[in-house]
Amino acid sequence: MDVYYYFLIFLIGLVLGSFFNVIVFRFGTGKSVVKGRSKCLNCGSVIRWFDLVPILSYFILKGRCRKCKKKISPLYPVIEISTAVTLLLLFLNTPVVSYLTALNAFIVLLLVLVVFLDILYFTIPDKILILIAASAIMLRFNLNMTDFYWLLISALGLTAFFAILFLVSKGRWIGLGDIKLIFLIGFLLGYPTGYLSIVAAVWLATIFSAILLIQKKATAKTEIPFGSFLSVSTIIFIIFSNELQKISRYFY
Repeated sequence: MDVYYYFLIFLIGLVLGSFFNVIVFRFGTGKSVVKGRSKCLNCGSVIRWFDLVPILSYFILKGRCRKCKKKISPLYPVIEISTAVTLLLLFLNTPVVSYLTALNAFIVLLLVLVVFLDILYFTIPDKILILIAASAIMLRFNLNMTDFYWLLISALGLTAFFAILFLVSKGRWIGLGDIKLIFLIGFLLGYPTGYLSIVAAVWLATIFSAILLIQKKATAKTEIPFGSFLSVSTIIFIIFSNELQKISRYFY
């Protein structure tokens, strides 16, 4: 497709990433994500529209509030860029764009949101999980209704092991939100792709934890945002589904 088309996709991703910043940084504050002007988290001054341009404003302001000069969290541009790049990669790897692409994009974007919410707050909101579940059901019904019950069985089988870990540890080893997300991943990706995605997430989390332990930035009891690793792995498997399908055939 035309380069301008992909540039537009990237811009849309930046705008959505800017909106995700509002959701992430207002999470748990009781503030509406659709009402109220954006304000500096340090001095409370209203941020003018020209200081809200995704990515550019952060670097123009040198990462500081225009009024109080306090540092702005670098997560703002990180979330914007991550959202834009993820959306762009999805469309770059989608030869034929249809309404199913929109469903995939919606799911992927929600998973991006989960990544940062789990990193910052160690929680995966049920509202987001419900949206992912509804989108996954719509996607699967449109692709192949005959696989619906098989996908449910696959999801339950995948979730069972982690549910046992949750019960045995009384929630210390894995969170309930992670269990719900694993079930949705199993239903969305099925077998064996869903299983491979979870295994990849476990390895990513293990490597990350090992690095922190080696650098003495964490202990064996330090909590890690496993939901973020689950989300990143699932995003990769959705975007590069065609390439990874070739690998998954070895598990049939």
